[in-house]
Amino acid sequence: MKKERYLIGFLLFGVALLTILDMIEDYSEGAEISHLFLEGGIAICALTAMIYLIMRIKREKYLTKKLTEEKILLTEIAEQHHQKSRIFIEGLSVQIDREFEQWSLSDAERDVALFLLKGIGPKQIAEIRNSSEKTVRHQISSIYKKSGLKGREELTAHFLEDLLSPMEM
Repeated sequence: MKKERYLIGFLLFGVALLTILDMIEDYSEGAEISHLFLEGGIAICALTAMIYLIMRIKREKYLTKKLTEEKILLTEIAEQHHQKSRIFIEGLSVQIDREFEQWSLSDAERDVALFLLKGIGPKQIAEIRNSSEKTVRHQISSIYKKSGLKGREELTAHFLEDLLSPMEM
């Protein structure tokens, strides 16, 4: 595409140059003024189109440079946010593990509790863990009993409340 535009610009310049040379020859041969104006118009149109094309090429180069700079900046910002979120997730994971340890959850109960925090229901947890739904419901009851929490909402809120900063008034 870029090479095409340069070729078109070169061809337009050639048309303008050849037209101007033809005008000079026609003038020396005594051609009518209307004919010279017509050829002059052709030369002016070709030069105008060439200048317009050059300006478009320069504008696109400028915009491409700006977009490349913005892309680099946005990539850096995204990476910073990704690193920050990774730190928060790791911190939350450590906090969750500490709480599970304090509650003395078994490995199975830990797995079930993590699934609950992810919003997965008992039936799906049973399918994922290849166990019965009754077993999973028993483990859920045990989790709530050991944690002193009343349900999934409280379990989720227990871990999220430290992450959410208070709203400023």
